[in-house]
Amino acid sequence: MDKRQGRQLLALYAVDVFLDAHADRLPNATATGARQRFAERLAELELHVATQSGAPLMAQGMTRAKQHKLKVLLRDHMAPIVRIARLEATAVPALAPVKMPRGDPGVHKLLAAAEGIAFIAQNHREVFIAAGLRPTFVEDLRAAIDDISATLAQRTGKRGAQVGATNGLERALASCNRYKAVLDSFIRTEAHDNVELLAYWTTITRVPKPPRRKKSDAESEAVASPAQSAASPAPPIQDPSRLLAPPVGDVGVARHASSSLRHTTEAAP
Repeated sequence: MDKRQGRQLLALYAVDVFLDAHADRLPNATATGARQRFAERLAELELHVATQSGAPLMAQGMTRAKQHKLKVLLRDHMAPIVRIARLEATAVPALAPVKMPRGDPGVHKLLAAAEGIAFIAQNHREVFIAAGLRPTFVEDLRAAIDDISATLAQRTGKRGAQVGATNGLERALASCNRYKAVLDSFIRTEAHDNVELLAYWTTITRVPKPPRRKKSDAESEAVASPAQSAASPAPPIQDPSRLLAPPVGDVGVARHASSSLRHTTEAAP
């Protein structure tokens, strides 16, 4: 269940509590078939939520159980048969193919190998019993194989239940919201003169909005930097006196200097 669905579910719980708490003030609205079906759909919704949350955990538990059962299959059932077959292969050549699968085989390949070992061992049961195995060693091996297969099927079923619960949850939410809209019309008609009760109803039926994400410090600095650059003053002039007009008494001096500079430039080759 995602956050949006969680907010809708909280609003639906609030509607259910409101209807139960104000049944005496809203006898007509709370006695309708819409109210009953709303409660049924809400119970169905809760079941989907529980299945969606619990199925993955159960699947994880079955995965660990499968790994443990595979170790038991290898250690207690397959390994003793393979060792005895290797020992007796000279006297009974038909036991030569009885070997452990190489490498790290997948679970299905390992189960197939165990089935093959059980088939060969069944035909030479007396050899293995004489070597010290129990008379029911073949049946024990096949029971271990069936147990692992059943665990795999259950794990697959739990994963399927999770997918089904996810789809059912969305449908149940939509159905509850439709019945809530029907109940809304009944309540507004029955409590039209009760402003306080209608305000309370309006408040609880609103689905909370998601909280706004706060900007990080880096984002705040990135947004503030252009504004600060635009608002920062121009750098100060190093020699402000050059912007001022020369004093009255120095006007002639300035003109003389300018004239001397012009004559010097013209006289230059």
